[in-house]
Amino acid sequence: MLRFMRKYAAGWMIKIIFGLIIVVFIFFGVGGTREREKTVAKVGSHKVTMTEYMEAYNRRVNMYRNIFKEQFNDDLVRTLKLREVVMNNDIVDRYLLIQKSKEIGMTATDQELRERLENVDEFKKDGKFNEKVYLEVLKMNGLDQAKYKQSEKMAILSGKMTDLIKDNGAVLTDAQVWSTYVKEKGKIDLAYMVFDPSDYVNKAVVTDKEVDDLYEKEKNSHVSENRYRLKYITIIDKGPVKDDVAYMELLKAKDIERYGNEKGLAVTDMGMMTEKEVFQKLKNMKVNEWLKGLKKEDNISLPVRMDGRSYIFELVDFEAGKPVDKATVAKEIRERLSREKSGAMALAEAQKVVAGKSFTSNKDTGFLARNAAYIPAIGMIPKEDHTLMALSKGRESYEKPVEIGGKYYLFSLKDEKAPDKEEWEKDRDHFKRNLMGRNREAFFKSFMMDLRKSSKVKINWKEISVTENEE
Repeated sequence: MLRFMRKYAAGWMIKIIFGLIIVVFIFFGVGGTREREKTVAKVGSHKVTMTEYMEAYNRRVNMYRNIFKEQFNDDLVRTLKLREVVMNNDIVDRYLLIQKSKEIGMTATDQELRERLENVDEFKKDGKFNEKVYLEVLKMNGLDQAKYKQSEKMAILSGKMTDLIKDNGAVLTDAQVWSTYVKEKGKIDLAYMVFDPSDYVNKAVVTDKEVDDLYEKEKNSHVSENRYRLKYITIIDKGPVKDDVAYMELLKAKDIERYGNEKGLAVTDMGMMTEKEVFQKLKNMKVNEWLKGLKKEDNISLPVRMDGRSYIFELVDFEAGKPVDKATVAKEIRERLSREKSGAMALAEAQKVVAGKSFTSNKDTGFLARNAAYIPAIGMIPKEDHTLMALSKGRESYEKPVEIGGKYYLFSLKDEKAPDKEEWEKDRDHFKRNLMGRNREAFFKSFMMDLRKSSKVKINWKEISVTENEE
């Protein structure tokens, strides 16, 4: 229905429908006033109604629809986590900031409100704020002037409080700026030891009993791949056949070949394929969302929409995976246990060196930028271990083994270089401005996390989910 309405929004038919909807609004409301005013969250003493949430949600949806155009769809809504963003960022954070601003006596003046309204393009005529235009826009959108002004004052308070918090996080001394510059622009040479699990394979003994015990525990999961035979039709968006109609008709017909021939649609038979092959071939068609839901008695997929076309699949045949023979499984289990044991032995040996402070090595990485994410001939540094690039005098050894590419490494400072002073003089002002901007955002994020933890916030996610599903 929503798809139909969006498509024909400019036509006479939709105007009639909207006229009927408006009549229903006037006389009956939407689900009743009680439904609209249902509380879906509490932020301190403020109750967030369903109406307030949906208004904020729709503002976000419209913003992203303007950004992504035809690429905006339900999948993108889920990827962007709009439900959480709207509730946490647009509503909860807003009221927490407003409450905090009131605690410190902050106010929004009439002059600030006036300046805010004068900057809204929709309220301008000939490039200037126009009172008549402003009132007309409010009237057209069904907005009460007093409530709108109050809402805008709350937005001003929220913005002022945000700036105040960020400004507190932007205070930096020259020493702090230089220290950060060194961490990001300086260079470091790391000595390292490597503990390769393959060196411990001969010591990693795996008994027959261990293999048999694990086989008995896992045997039901060792089966060959399921096999599928799929046929599908291709429907062009602007063609005479509509995918939603085709889907409903196919549920009754149960024969995609005959249906395609009757409607003049191309029918493709993919033949018998393993599950892996199906996933590879249809990887851009959200196959994980619908393939395993197909059954012989319910064998028609929902339309899969992509690039101006829709695809509807029929499950023609299915073969469940069969148990793999014990010898093959036992061999795989033995190899896996051997890898696990040799890996554990390599890690234990590395931990032993750390505990005994017996680090010795003639290997080094050569000089690397301190903000490097990759060590040549070793690999990508795990995100949680990137602080090893900050080793310096006073903290010369990294305190734990680092797993990279299945091997364990111990790192220690061999040498370091400070950034070139002439380069620093050229870069200083720009770097400081950039660092202050980053600090502002990081400080604000940290402040809001602490504020949420210390505040009374209750959200009824279940109620919100029900409403979104109805949309």
